Amino acid sequence: MVRIKNRYIAVQIVPYAPVKTLRLNDHTLTKCLLQNVEKYYGVFGLGLLEHGFRVKYCNERTKIAIIRCLHRGQRYVSSILPLITLIGDVRGKFRTLYTGATIIQCNKFIIRHQRQFLDRMMGQVASAKERQDLFKRVMEFDMDR
Repeated sequence: MVRIKNRYIAVQIVPYAPVKTLRLNDHTLTKCLLQNVEKYYGVFGLGLLEHGFRVKYCNERTKIAIIRCLHRGQRYVSSILPLITLIGDVRGKFRTLYTGATIIQCNKFIIRHQRQFLDRMMGQVASAKERQDLFKRVMEFDMDR
């Protein structure tokens, strides 16, 4: 029996124009990444990556996504991310936050990253109700898919 090794890449989508929420879903992000892999690496890169590739998590508000790929295709994905400038219909770029072997470690990193973001943003918010609302929106981390 062969063990299948996956890699999980946590990325942040940074739009060029300030946008509160992105209109992106898992399918749009997957399509964008696979098209760019085919563009730069051809059919070989697409065939190598296509088997275990999936966008596991995509949050429109925090603009963070988790991409799963096979261990052998991880270099193709991580090298293609800085070259992408159009994500769906939004002009922006990817910022790689973390690459890990398990999704649990990726989740821990994202929660830690979001708490640091909250610490920076809480000083700018005046009322307690706005702070609660900000906390709910940022710490929403649903991995049901």
